[in-house]
Amino acid sequence: MKKAVLISCFDWYEKRLKPIREIFCKYGYMVHILTSDFSHIEKGKIQKRLTECEYIHVKAYHKNLSLKRVASHQDFAKKVYGRLTEIQPDIIYVLLPPNMVAAACARYKTRHPAVKLVVDIIDLWPESIPLYFFRYTPFYLFWKQLRKKAIKKADRIITECSLYQKIIESKLKSTKVTTLYLYKAIEDTTDLGIEKYKPIEGTLRLAYLGSINNIADLESIEEIVTVAVDRKLHVEVHVIGEGSSRRELLHMLECRGCEVMYYGKLFDERRKKQIISACDFAINLMKQAVQVGLTIKSIDYLAYGVPLINNLKGDTRKLIEKYKIGINYTGDAHMLLDIIMMSDIIKLHENAYACYQKYFTEEIFKDKVEKLVKSL
Repeated sequence: MKKAVLISCFDWYEKRLKPIREIFCKYGYMVHILTSDFSHIEKGKIQKRLTECEYIHVKAYHKNLSLKRVASHQDFAKKVYGRLTEIQPDIIYVLLPPNMVAAACARYKTRHPAVKLVVDIIDLWPESIPLYFFRYTPFYLFWKQLRKKAIKKADRIITECSLYQKIIESKLKSTKVTTLYLYKAIEDTTDLGIEKYKPIEGTLRLAYLGSINNIADLESIEEIVTVAVDRKLHVEVHVIGEGSSRRELLHMLECRGCEVMYYGKLFDERRKKQIISACDFAINLMKQAVQVGLTIKSIDYLAYGVPLINNLKGDTRKLIEKYKIGINYTGDAHMLLDIIMMSDIIKLHENAYACYQKYFTEEIFKDKVEKLVKSL
C-alpha cells in the first residue's frame, strides 16, 4: 500500500489536514499524521488527542520569541526525520512553519529522490514577525534559507493565499506554486442571521475574533472607535479571543466610551455564530509589517456573513474591492465612518456570505486537494 505522511508542528489537523487525509485515503494511501504534543496556544502538553494523529513529544517553551521555542522546533524536526526513515513514505506533505521541519523533509527527499514532497506554506516566517530590526540579523537570513532549501526540493508548493504565491514565485521563478485557501466548515446555518440581520440606527456593532497579540493593530482600532464615539454613535465591541494584548485592548475600548462584551475563548460554534453574525462589521486589522494576505478569522467572518473592516493587502483587499464584502481601511478613520454611514450594510452582509460560498467551503477545498493528489 502507498504511504503518505502529513506533518504539522502546530494544531492544524481540524483546520487543514483532516480533509487532505480523507482525500489521500480515498486514493488508497495509508496515511500517517505527525504532529507535536505541545500546544503553542496553551503553552502546555496537548490533553485532547485524536486517534488519527501521532503525537511526537517535544521540548516545552513559554515565550513565542525565544531560544527555547527554536530548540522545541528543532527537536520536532529531528524526530520527524527519524519517523520518515521508519515509515518510508511515497508522499510527504509538510506544513510551514516551522521552516526547519520542512528543511528536514527536504533532506530526506535528497536521500530518497523518488519521494514526492509537498510543501504547504501557511505563514511566511520570518517575514511575518513585526520587528523591523530583526530583518537585519544573521538569524533572519538563516531562517529564510531553511524555507528556500525546502521549496527548491519540493515537487509541489502550496500557499495559504495568493499573496504568498506571488512572493514565492518571484523568489523561486517557478510555476509549481498553487494557492489553497483555508476553509470553514459550517454544519448548521440556522443561527447565522444573514436573513434576519438588521442594522440599528445610531449603533455600530463591531466583532473581534481570534488572538489578541502583538500583531493586532490596536492603534487603528482605537482611532476608529474614537471617531465613531465622537460622532455620537453607540459603539458595541464584541470580543472573542485571548492573548498577550487582551487587557490593553479591553481597557482602551472602555476608556474610549465603547460598550465592551468580552467572551474569552469561545468553543461553542453556535454561540459564536450568533454573536458575530449580529454585528455590523468585523475587525480585520493587523500591523502593516506583517505579511499576511488572508487571516483565518477573516474566513470565519465571511462564513458568518459579516463584512470586514480590513487593512491587509493582497487577497483580502482584492476580494473586498471585487465582491464588496467590506471596507479597506487606509488609515483615515473619518473617511471610514463616512463610508460606513453611506453603505448598504445589509447588502454587504449578503455579499460576505456569498464570497464565503464561492471560495472557502470545505467542498471547494477538497476538490482542489483531489486535483493535487491526482497530479502526484
